[in-house]
Amino acid sequence: MSSKPNVSEQRTAQIIKAATTIFAEKGFDRATMTDIADEIGINKATIYLYFESKDALIYAIAEQVFALELADLKAACELPGAATERLTAFYKALIAEEADVLPQMPIIYEFYALGLRRDDVRAVLAGFMEQSALLLQTIIEDGVAAGEFAPTDALKAARTFIALLDGIIIQWAYTEELDVDAQLCFSVQLLFQGLVKHQ
Repeated sequence: MSSKPNVSEQRTAQIIKAATTIFAEKGFDRATMTDIADEIGINKATIYLYFESKDALIYAIAEQVFALELADLKAACELPGAATERLTAFYKALIAEEADVLPQMPIIYEFYALGLRRDDVRAVLAGFMEQSALLLQTIIEDGVAAGEFAPTDALKAARTFIALLDGIIIQWAYTEELDVDAQLCFSVQLLFQGLVKHQ
């Protein structure tokens, strides 16, 4: 007997998808729940059955975006092989998700800006950044322990890796001629040259 689809999950995903489109187009302040409801073709009251406020919906989108990146990192941590191979698998997963990430860029950076004004948003971002850094730190420490990387401060190296990726993503958003795939590959290889243990 086949299981029935979860209508609640489907509706939640539909609302999040519509909200992502509207927030990216209008920004958090200008977008309304009515705009989101109209995008789907439902009554605004229906959205409140799934999300108690616009803020709750914004958080849900942010959590979804950050959860995807953390899932990629966790997958890289669990891979066998050399640290460079695992880090490469992570940034290649980011490249594979480019088409999905680009429409969300306005929301992601608006969320970062909001974090400078609101403690609750700052806490969400800080938690995500810390989890990311700790996962990357684990991979780098494995590389040091295996003799693949020279002895280094793994947490600082992890934060450098994150800053490198974030900086390239920002440039990608504003520089039309940037080949983001090639730039990510070049930048990560340059970082590896600094980490790799030279005989």
